[in-house]
Amino acid sequence: MADSKRRRIAGPAEASFTARHATEKVPVGVDYTQVLRTPNASPAASLMGVMLGVLTFMVLTPLVSQAMAALYWLATGRPGEFTDTYRSLVAYEVPFGLVVGHAGLAMLIPISIVLVLLIHRVRPGYLSSVLGHIRWRWFFLTLVLGFAALWLVLLVQNLTMPGGPNWAITPQAGALWFILVMLVTTPIQAAAEEYFFRGYLMQSLGSLVASPWFGIVVSAAVFTLFHASTNLALVLDRFAFGVLAGWLVVRTGGLEAAIGAHIANNVSAFGLAALTSSMAEVKAITEVTWAAAAWDVGRFAFFVLLIWLLARGYRPATVTLGLSRTPTLG
Repeated sequence: MADSKRRRIAGPAEASFTARHATEKVPVGVDYTQVLRTPNASPAASLMGVMLGVLTFMVLTPLVSQAMAALYWLATGRPGEFTDTYRSLVAYEVPFGLVVGHAGLAMLIPISIVLVLLIHRVRPGYLSSVLGHIRWRWFFLTLVLGFAALWLVLLVQNLTMPGGPNWAITPQAGALWFILVMLVTTPIQAAAEEYFFRGYLMQSLGSLVASPWFGIVVSAAVFTLFHASTNLALVLDRFAFGVLAGWLVVRTGGLEAAIGAHIANNVSAFGLAALTSSMAEVKAITEVTWAAAAWDVGRFAFFVLLIWLLARGYRPATVTLGLSRTPTLG
């Protein structure tokens, strides 16, 4: 009977997987980029984490995308060669192509969680914010502001710039299905990129030096490289987005605003494309004009300004409280 009682007591007392591995205490009063500068942190662990993250991303993302494409090919009766179906899917010529592309990118979330937990021994919730969890009210505020800022600048651009955005409604074939799939998958894709590039990379690189700018700039450079382009205007456009998003994360203490802006941008771009041209056309963009790049950066800079003004009144936490046992993601 005593043994039975001991077993009943031991069961509930068993630590969870996260609690058993998240043994490092987050430093008190540091900004988002310094969260992983724990008492036992080492440059070797941070560099190993960055390399593992990048390599895993390069291997796992295409594998998941190909697996999803193979399931689609089998489910549709193996039409033609698999390579032709795969090419059509990744070009977003059919609605399921968004699932294929975004499912692969979604792997950045579990990759980031595993690296923070097993390499750095810190609770993954600190990827979301300095409070150790995502601040949902703040997130939805920034999401709404992201859409408002983007569409306001688009309107100004359309009124003042010859050959501005095309708003002539000519929906592509299957536009409704494209939009429905996009609304489900694009927020996940946008959040995944933020959790890895502005989240894990900024924190891991930030643990190497005291200045937040090292993590901001290097993570923006890696983000730009993974959105490969030889068009200088597009390269600088994406790098500027990465730097501004990184600065915003530090100034607001979490990923929420960057995720909101990323979702607003991608949903608007794909949604507008489905109604005026095609998502495949947007997916195929490999170069932009300097004017288009300037407007694009201007839209995000305007959003950053609005968030900065909002944060002055809302006052989201920007430094850690040192709570090592706060909830994980969400």
